Amino acid sequence: MIDYGATFKRLREDKGLKIVDLEQPNISRSLIGKFERGQTRISADRLDKLLSDMGVSHDEFLFLGGDRSDNYIYMKLHEMGVQTGEPKEMQQLEAMITRSTNDLKHGRGGIGARFMREFGIMLKYGIDKETDKQFYDRVEVKKHVQPAVDFLKQAETWGRIELDIFTLFYPGMSPTDLLALGRLAIKRAHFYSQLRTEQMRLVDIIYTAFNGLIYADIAGAAEMLALEESVLNGMDEFMTDLTTKRLRLISSKGLLKMLQGDIEGGYTQAMSVVPAYEIAGMNKMSEFTKKQAELTRKEILAGNPGNIPHTYSMLI
Repeated sequence: MIDYGATFKRLREDKGLKIVDLEQPNISRSLIGKFERGQTRISADRLDKLLSDMGVSHDEFLFLGGDRSDNYIYMKLHEMGVQTGEPKEMQQLEAMITRSTNDLKHGRGGIGARFMREFGIMLKYGIDKETDKQFYDRVEVKKHVQPAVDFLKQAETWGRIELDIFTLFYPGMSPTDLLALGRLAIKRAHFYSQLRTEQMRLVDIIYTAFNGLIYADIAGAAEMLALEESVLNGMDEFMTDLTTKRLRLISSKGLLKMLQGDIEGGYTQAMSVVPAYEIAGMNKMSEFTKKQAELTRKEILAGNPGNIPHTYSMLI
């Protein structure tokens, strides 16, 4: 459950606002103070008005409060399930596209419905169409990804919807857009710097950009990896739930080192985390790490690093 008052207070303080700055004829400073302390409730209309005055969307407020139950994107992703091209899964994908389209026609779901429809169609083209082109170079994919890229570039702050959209559409983004949006994720996600769980989410967002860039833009990938490391270094060293993030960082550094010329040293570093994954019972991550490191080494030694698709992370 969201502690609405505490979440509101965190947002207000992050904006550098005092309670008196938000006072209105029908919303007194006393009411706001009691709401923040959990001593009273306020109506949804009043809360939405206060959020609007602070420049915070309803979705962002729910995101910061940790409530996923009302998020359209999460609901549709759950309905859609994992997509690997199997007939049953394709049927689920088609059904999700149809429901999102109907929701749009009837004014339901808002921006989430629009983007889930576009995301579904992008995936459908990616699974259906056999081509030698990179995913992001396909005309059909560009058509559905570009609105998401434009939306993210124009958003003044990144909330739950923005982070979700970036994660959903990144396979269809060009390396140039991935790098630009990876930088924006840092600049515009200031809210999350104070929230432990969202710091971890921000690390994952940066890693998403790195993984999309690693085989397409080495300099950009190095920049994203440095950003990821800086966020991790600023977090509590004793947080056990960061262990896998740090293991992932080590293997990522190894991949980058391989592409920068130190093939054997980088390969050894990338593979060094495999035993730790195996001990932890994380067999899927162990196999993925080995597969990625071995393929990277093989193609570099053969002089064909361009054969590794920039969306390789989708294979996990």
